[in-house]
Amino acid sequence: MATTMATSPVSLTSAEKKTIESILTQKREEGKLITKVSLLNEKKKKTESKTLILGINRLFLFSEKGKLSEDSHYLDIVEIQSSSEIELTIKFRNSNVLKMSNVEAGLVLKNLYSSYMSTFPGIKIGKSITFTVTPETRMVSIFQSTSFKDITGCGSFNLTYKSICDYLGTQPLSSVLWDIEYLYPFNGIKEFNIVEIYQYSPTDLKALLMSLAYNTYFTSINANQCKLSNEEVIQLSDVFSLNTSIQHLSLSHIQCSKEPIIQLLTSVTENKGLHLQSINLSQNILENKTMITLGQCLAACASPLTTLILDNTSVTGKGFESLFNSILANQVICTSLTYLSISNNKLEAVGSSSLCKFLSKSCVEQLYMSNTYPVFKELRTSSPTIQLLDFSGNKPSTTKEGWIDVLGFLKQMSHLITINLSKTQVGVDDLKLLFSPATGLLKCPNVDLGENDLGDQGIIKLCEIMYPNSNLRHLSIDGNFKTRSKFRMRAIDALINLVDDNCTVESLSIAAGSSKYQLKSDLMPLLLSLMKNQSLIKLDITGNGIGDQGALAISKVLWKNQTLKSLKCDGNDFSWTSLKMMKNGIKRNDKSVTFLPLPLSDISTILKTDNATLMQEKIAKTVVELSSCIVGNYKQIVNEGNGSSNNVLSPVKPIVIKKAASTNVNSLSTSNSSNSSSGSNGAPKGNSNPGYNTLPIKRPVRGPLYPGKTFNTPSTSASEKSSSNEVTIPPLVDRSIDLLIESGTKSVGIFRTCASATQLKKIKGRFEAGEDVDLKAENVDVDTVAGVLKGYFRELAVPIFPENLHDAFFQASRQPTKPDQMKSYSEIIDQLPPLESKMVKKLFLLLHLISVEKQENMMSSENIAICWAPTLFRSFASELLPINSFLIDHYYDIFDPENKPISPEATPQADSDSSVSNADIVVSSNNNKPANSGASTIGFATKPKSESFSSGIHSPLKSNTLGVMNGLKRNSNNLSLTSSNSGSGSSTSSSGSIGTNGGKRLSSSSINSSTSNNSNSSSSTNSSNSSPAPSPPDSPNIGDGTATLRSKRFSRVSRMSYSPVQGRKWTNDNRTVSSLFSQEDFNTEDIEGSSV
Repeated sequence: MATTMATSPVSLTSAEKKTIESILTQKREEGKLITKVSLLNEKKKKTESKTLILGINRLFLFSEKGKLSEDSHYLDIVEIQSSSEIELTIKFRNSNVLKMSNVEAGLVLKNLYSSYMSTFPGIKIGKSITFTVTPETRMVSIFQSTSFKDITGCGSFNLTYKSICDYLGTQPLSSVLWDIEYLYPFNGIKEFNIVEIYQYSPTDLKALLMSLAYNTYFTSINANQCKLSNEEVIQLSDVFSLNTSIQHLSLSHIQCSKEPIIQLLTSVTENKGLHLQSINLSQNILENKTMITLGQCLAACASPLTTLILDNTSVTGKGFESLFNSILANQVICTSLTYLSISNNKLEAVGSSSLCKFLSKSCVEQLYMSNTYPVFKELRTSSPTIQLLDFSGNKPSTTKEGWIDVLGFLKQMSHLITINLSKTQVGVDDLKLLFSPATGLLKCPNVDLGENDLGDQGIIKLCEIMYPNSNLRHLSIDGNFKTRSKFRMRAIDALINLVDDNCTVESLSIAAGSSKYQLKSDLMPLLLSLMKNQSLIKLDITGNGIGDQGALAISKVLWKNQTLKSLKCDGNDFSWTSLKMMKNGIKRNDKSVTFLPLPLSDISTILKTDNATLMQEKIAKTVVELSSCIVGNYKQIVNEGNGSSNNVLSPVKPIVIKKAASTNVNSLSTSNSSNSSSGSNGAPKGNSNPGYNTLPIKRPVRGPLYPGKTFNTPSTSASEKSSSNEVTIPPLVDRSIDLLIESGTKSVGIFRTCASATQLKKIKGRFEAGEDVDLKAENVDVDTVAGVLKGYFRELAVPIFPENLHDAFFQASRQPTKPDQMKSYSEIIDQLPPLESKMVKKLFLLLHLISVEKQENMMSSENIAICWAPTLFRSFASELLPINSFLIDHYYDIFDPENKPISPEATPQADSDSSVSNADIVVSSNNNKPANSGASTIGFATKPKSESFSSGIHSPLKSNTLGVMNGLKRNSNNLSLTSSNSGSGSSTSSSGSIGTNGGKRLSSSSINSSTSNNSNSSSSTNSSNSSPAPSPPDSPNIGDGTATLRSKRFSRVSRMSYSPVQGRKWTNDNRTVSSLFSQEDFNTEDIEGSSV
């Protein structure tokens, strides 16, 4: 027993105590109160001394020697009576009664009431259990002074569930307990979805439903597509007889009979404290009898109901007549109901007239009545509040009926925004009537006329009708093309004119639908017209069999069009070549589509036709790259919405694969997904973001070691980059690096010497607990600190340099010159999020300082790379070791060029065997003289001596001092870059003496003036013009080190003219499939059918 709450000590023998503890342990109980009572034995008509113990869920009475005489669950108690301070009577459901005297009644009542309210927060005192206390003044002192400290997350659902399982004699599901403890409170989910429960038995479901009866946290119960027995639905009805917090009930397709549902609706009617806002009983066999009960329930409801879904419930006109009349009798429901769905039922004449009568007095905004077989002549009145009408599948019931009978029904919908008239067999003449000025449908923005077999001539007439509609936003004509006629091209031209001339059309659906007719090559003119279209945002061409030729047209549209954001193109007989072309088209246009469902049927056909392993690998790789490009475009849209569109972003790889395709440094995505909430269905031009509804969820890592840490979400947002300095490095990293910089750079074998595992775990645990450990004050060994630091980076969920950046590192390492390599590495580092960027910068400062002291610590940059490359890259690839070593050696050039120190003692003779990175930079002092004319030059060593390095670490250069000149390149006009050991050429200074500058350090302004006439292109070098035109203000200067790599890497103009950035002019020579591929695609993969 954990605790006792008796006011006076209770004397128990050791044997009694041992027996009682054994029983409580077996029952998994904890004694909250233990006291002595006198129990009246009515059979023997005498009192017996008992020991009363109140546990968490049960009440126990023990006799002498610890023998258990009473064990009852709190849910078995129906009434508790107390007429004095020393008398207490407890009545149970099985008619058993305990009459106790000489008991501290007030103390027992307080503990019982606290247990009930903590374990069963939704229990109704007076209904489920009754407290009868006299005089009434005692109730105030007992109940108001009781606190409920044991109420936990989700309204103590776990406590309730465990108690119910104890009551039913079953074990609680550990998966449910875990979800309630960690998932539901974390996301604020208040919907209890029975489908999400894994492998439950009928007893488990009964325990969960009984727990919901006493819960106040959950506001929604969802059992859609979950098969429930009649007994389980009856148990659910018991929930609604007690619970008062449920607001949403969804029981779609639960596959039970109508009687339990009728009982459930009766319970809802009788529970006056229940306030349902939405009811979904679709796809259940309710029939008219259940509909009458539902009508009675709604007639008695005093709270607003906003949503009612009754699709496919086998209800006829009489059932709907009863329902609508009941709703009309309740003004609250009639005015609050905004969403009504009665599709796939039979309205008939009675139901049609009742529906119109109800609509005329209601405020319904969305009405779904597809396939309801209404009688057109009975549809006379409607509601002006309706904004969405689904009338699909409804055809005239007799030959005497016509669409002219529905004019009155549609005419009153003055605020209609969306109308669905698909599968209604509406003809061309009917369209003229429906979309005439008399109905107001001509102003409807969203129109669906699919599956009406309009044919080519019908489409022509439809475009003529819709042409004056300046409000048209969405038009769906799926499955309307019959056998090809001589008017086919005129119909396609009419669609093109409608989309091009009516600039308000944002969505067009021309899928094949359920028909067997495909447009195939007839769709090509429409696709090519989209290259210049600037209004269409969504396009659906599913099932038209356009093949590789259509894919080529789509790829060109994706390359050129910057407005189209959503494209559905499955079922078009695409090959692997088609997928590759579309991928390259999206990759070259970072403002292309953000939503493109994968053509799964075409991919399945490809794999069935060619199931070789090579083809499977090609398909998998192409699909991953295609998805990456789409996600990259979506992030671009999100960043533009956040005001950071000035950064040019390229696709990112959200899926990590073992063998990723090589990626250029400049094509890596730096988009930020911090703002994951965006519009779902893309409205154009900033209203909401089309494509995916949300970005990938960022889940923070628990614990103080990772404050605000999110993984695999690189950032390029200008606002976030500007605030990177405000990001706080985790204390473990900050403290460890500070100590190692101060006293660990000369430690022999640092990061290679093993430390005590116990000490490492202890230090890490203290940091993780939130303690600010002063490593220096506690004199912690540097090897221990180094181990803690390395362990932190090793245990990150995603490495500092994730796998999607490895290709960029490899590309940067292959650059021809070291300045180009430094620049490329710096661009990669800039793509890291603020926290990672700040940690990497500080870490590599430490590693650089350690490498400088290699003569003492025996840790060169190569040795450090061996220790750190597997941790930072999470890879053992040998190619990463020289990359890591390069980053360490050139820390200031890559991570912190502004603060690179220049030793005042540095001379051109600093290192006689220096490489290109240690080269002297010789700049002509006279702009009017050529570099080889013997003019005096000035030289600088770009890398200071190691002995003077540490003295300048914390002494950044001033803004007018020449810093790192690794961006300067050779130019025969006025620049000369030579090695210090080169002795040829009169323009090379071997002594490093200062020429015309008088021995002063060269300022950045003098360098700019000396290189002001440099040209940006290679052709300017061979130009005969002695005074070339100056570069534009925004163009990179050849001497400032900002020239991009594209001019070097993508110079295959004579072969392919492929570039992911620069636009191309289309000619007859390059209108082939092969023009959409890079040379790398031809070298690595076999493309079949290179041209169409």
